[in-house]
Amino acid sequence: MERWKWVIGFEGYYQVSDLGRVRSVNRVVRGGRGKPVKRVGKVRKLSPSSRRGHLAAHLYKEGVLTPIGVHRLVLAAFVGPCPDGCETLHSANGVTDNSVANLSYGTRSQNRLDCRRGGTDNGRKVVRSEVSNLPVSIKLPKNPIVTLRPLVGHAG
Repeated sequence: MERWKWVIGFEGYYQVSDLGRVRSVNRVVRGGRGKPVKRVGKVRKLSPSSRRGHLAAHLYKEGVLTPIGVHRLVLAAFVGPCPDGCETLHSANGVTDNSVANLSYGTRSQNRLDCRRGGTDNGRKVVRSEVSNLPVSIKLPKNPIVTLRPLVGHAG
């Protein structure tokens, strides 16, 4: 069963689930002319926040918009604050799975190794050696198509 907890810093406004979903809660806010307006809570739409595909929620509080990575919200609510020198790591299911089971805290070095093992390196596909299955660092041209001119008039 899906569990919900308050988003740290947005208590009374938003909740995050252990499956990586974010929802607003029913509340009364001040409208444009200072009159109270009822806001009905709903599950928020998440959008990619980077070229690597991390999902973000755009949260409002007192008229200020704050975009924040869902993976950070989930770990803060269900595990606790991020330790100094650590960042959020995604496990085998990739960056779009923000369930608490797919997330953990680790060092930058652990995150880079995890990305390379998972088949991406800074958002790029990792090329692996057929012999050792280790990542091979090569840079492909933007247009890898090679044009060959026919060898007309050349004796072979």
